[in-house]
Amino acid sequence: MGGATTILRGFKVSVAALDRFLEANGCNRTYSMPPFASKHPDGAVSQLLFRKIAAYNPDADKNRFRLLIPTQEAMDDSKTAYISYVWTVVKAHRELKVDEDLPAEVPKGFEELREEIMGFGKDVSEDEKISDEGKMGLYLVVNDDTLYSGSYDFEGH
Repeated sequence: MGGATTILRGFKVSVAALDRFLEANGCNRTYSMPPFASKHPDGAVSQLLFRKIAAYNPDADKNRFRLLIPTQEAMDDSKTAYISYVWTVVKAHRELKVDEDLPAEVPKGFEELREEIMGFGKDVSEDEKISDEGKMGLYLVVNDDTLYSGSYDFEGH
């Protein structure tokens, strides 16, 4: 398995709501496919997230805001996506200093981004919804980015 495990602070959102938000802002839907880590922070989705934050916080660090969608071989497509305001990767193992690696302070503009994205969930069908939609927290996401190496590139405009 390729890819990595990411620990992040941020919120969870249904892929259905996220895809509606992305389309409304000129990006392609994800179709539950995670963006390639190598495209961050210069991919279309990462740039969109940063632009939304920078409207409230011009000094924000573009590397902090990222979309993650869990994937693993033999797993159904995820209905859940995560938007981070801080994240760290674990390839095999590492010491985690939570207060240093994942500070809890939510950056200016992130709550506004969360509210905007969540607004696209109001028309999502019941079978596309997830529990605790929009919940802020500390999450662990497994991502095998080798599964989609030849797939559709949703990062375009």
